[in-house]
Amino acid sequence: MYQHILGLRRPVRAVPPIRLAIVVILALIALAVPAPAMAAPDASASAAADLCAKVALRAGFSGDRLVTAVAVGMGESACRPDAQNSNGPTKGCPNGSVDRGLWQINSCWHPSVSKSCAYDAQCNANAAYRISARGTNFKPWVAYTNGSYRNHLNAARAAVSRLS
Repeated sequence: MYQHILGLRRPVRAVPPIRLAIVVILALIALAVPAPAMAAPDASASAAADLCAKVALRAGFSGDRLVTAVAVGMGESACRPDAQNSNGPTKGCPNGSVDRGLWQINSCWHPSVSKSCAYDAQCNANAAYRISARGTNFKPWVAYTNGSYRNHLNAARAAVSRLS
């Protein structure tokens, strides 16, 4: 058997049966072996949003302010109590600072919030409630001022609805 490529006639070699058998066996094994089980990607995000909603409600946020607080927490830390972000020196914080916990409470601007409080979900929520003037001012949070919290509003509403 010949193959014509660019006007040239070349012989076509048959695939040796052993090579073909190996390829077929590997393909069958790949189909037979199940993929590793994985949690739904939304599962951990939902649990994190639920945590933000629960502690924000206990802190005093309610109604639309509760939804906004949860969305801000999701935008700031993905609602991870252990979240941490180091900042270099700035005009107001010449020694740098660390944003900590669910609502990324800044160590320089809010020195009254201890390290242990910042990484405790409920204490962090209480501090966020105080810093936000009881949920009336979210401007201290970048996720609010740059609008990225809006990307989390649907998930925040869903988390708040699961509270009851």
